Amino acid sequence: MARKIETDALEGRDEFAKFRGGGRSYMRSTAIGVVGLIVLMAVVVVTEGEIGYFWNALGALVVFGGTAVTAFIGFRMSEISAALAAFAAIFREEPSIAPDIKELLAVARLHAGAHVREAEEHAHRVRNPFLRLGVQLVLDGAPMDDILQVMNWRLQKMVERESAQTRFYRTLAGLAPGFGLVGTLAGMVGMLKQLGSGNIQLIGTSMAVAMLATLYGVVLSNLILKPIATKLEQRTLSRAAMLNILLEGVVLFRLGRTPGAIGEALGTLMADAEDELRDR
Repeated sequence: MARKIETDALEGRDEFAKFRGGGRSYMRSTAIGVVGLIVLMAVVVVTEGEIGYFWNALGALVVFGGTAVTAFIGFRMSEISAALAAFAAIFREEPSIAPDIKELLAVARLHAGAHVREAEEHAHRVRNPFLRLGVQLVLDGAPMDDILQVMNWRLQKMVERESAQTRFYRTLAGLAPGFGLVGTLAGMVGMLKQLGSGNIQLIGTSMAVAMLATLYGVVLSNLILKPIATKLEQRTLSRAAMLNILLEGVVLFRLGRTPGAIGEALGTLMADAEDELRDR
């Protein structure tokens, strides 16, 4: 009987029809950017002659190695691991909250039909931890102020955690050109020491270190680290906007609105949020 009640709550309802959209995908723009970077670098290399002209082991060691060492000095291992995991996430599709809204509406319909136990059982199976907490607070009869305080605290912690990941890449982006300058100065010192000997090959090697170190620092900062930080900022804004929609749904549920009214309100909020995020 409980399974029949739940099936009726989940299927054949008009308010679910609008929540069928896919997730917010960062894969397409990220892939275009990566391919564009490869093409750009290939064009530069082909135009100037050969790839060997743009490789210098000492300059790469100073810039990339120095930036990596600074990351280990300045950040905890947990922060570095979280930042690397966040970088990998920009190549995956961001899940849509449409299934979460469907689950919220299913619980609301069961609760409105006085099927309290079935509603609680369904609430335990809600996949989104943020929404599951909110729904459970409503079913427990928590005051509105307590619900808002707890949910907003969870939302704030999520933003703080992901902002720290963005800050990691912003920090490294600011340091990379500095290590490029270190490599440049080291190459200039070597070049000046060789001027008296008149060895053109050694002078040219030192000059290559000086110039390529600056190039590596600029490329690492502006073509890799800063775009990653920007992408993560966009991801955090999107996630916060979607969680705010779920929070609004929890508030409407607590206020006793009907599933139809909740679905209509959240559908409008989703459309507005998607338009706002596209305009950023």
